[in-house]
Amino acid sequence: MHARIPASALEAAVDRHERFATGRPGGLRLILRFSMLQGAVLQKRHLAGADLMGSNLAGGKLAGTDLAGAHLYCCDLREIDLRAANLTNADLRGSSLKGARLYGARMDGVDLRDAHVAVVEASGLYRMWTVDPSRSVSDFGPDGVLRQGVDLRFASLKRARLGKARLKGADFSGANLSGADLAYADLRGCVFAETILTGVDLKHLRIDPAALATCILDPDAEAVAQADSARRMLDETEQWVDNFGRQGRVADLSGMDLRPAGAAFAGRRLAGIKAMGVRAIEIDFSKSLLTGANFRDADLRGADFSYCDLRGVSFRNSQLSFANFTGVRIGSIRKEDGAAVATDFGGATTIGATFDAPIIQPSPAPLALALPC
Repeated sequence: MHARIPASALEAAVDRHERFATGRPGGLRLILRFSMLQGAVLQKRHLAGADLMGSNLAGGKLAGTDLAGAHLYCCDLREIDLRAANLTNADLRGSSLKGARLYGARMDGVDLRDAHVAVVEASGLYRMWTVDPSRSVSDFGPDGVLRQGVDLRFASLKRARLGKARLKGADFSGANLSGADLAYADLRGCVFAETILTGVDLKHLRIDPAALATCILDPDAEAVAQADSARRMLDETEQWVDNFGRQGRVADLSGMDLRPAGAAFAGRRLAGIKAMGVRAIEIDFSKSLLTGANFRDADLRGADFSYCDLRGVSFRNSQLSFANFTGVRIGSIRKEDGAAVATDFGGATTIGATFDAPIIQPSPAPLALALPC
């Protein structure tokens, strides 16, 4: 059973561990197994070698914390903030890091292999236990004990250092590994569905080539060649908006890889653009007028929509993990045919996305906008 630890007791235990780690009097190693530590704020602390096996740290803030050699076996670390943390040689076997922020984390030699997951009940019998019930199970071993790999689905691992990490069975589906150092890491048996691997040196990876089939790699020559065309279409859209539809035309960018033209989208008047199925990872749309735009089925992971006007925008079924929606305006618009259309996030993946500013709700009278039907 998980034990809930009061904040004051946790702070005292961490202080004693820091004394232990630095050789000061009164020190004692931190051992808090199977503890309820959800949302714990332990930023820039010294927790090297701490034992937190089986604990729940979901949503915690541990950015910049030293966790070198820490025991984090089978921990619930979903949506935890570990940016710039030191996880060198940490034991993360069987843990769930779904939606975690690991930007710039040092993970050299980290153990991310699958784990044997079982707990002992009061009767002395074992029962199967999983950190995250939504996770898929890799297999059952010959002893009947559940084994599951580390869950890194939709995690942000940008520029993380994973050199020589042990990763057997890890699930990187939807994760962002842009610019990560994976030199000599053993990635055989890992899952890489729609994983972002831009700016990653793939030459020295031990990986099954078939695993990269759906991964997002650097833009190809065709995408680079289309960048100028995309910029021209944006200019024509602004002309259409400024002249109330009498000049210019609404851009249809559907299906395009927009990353090579990424610098062209911020602070623009792009009402009504069609962008279904676009690849627009980490593109800056900030402070743009996007009323009535259609981003259905788009890959917008890490995109910046801060302070945009998103009334009537469709994000249905889009990938929005770690996108920034700070200060956005949502609500309804009325199209040329009289139909009212509201901002739509139906079916979208929003793990780690930021919605931390007040959102202006639809007014009784929707914005009237002559958008093409």
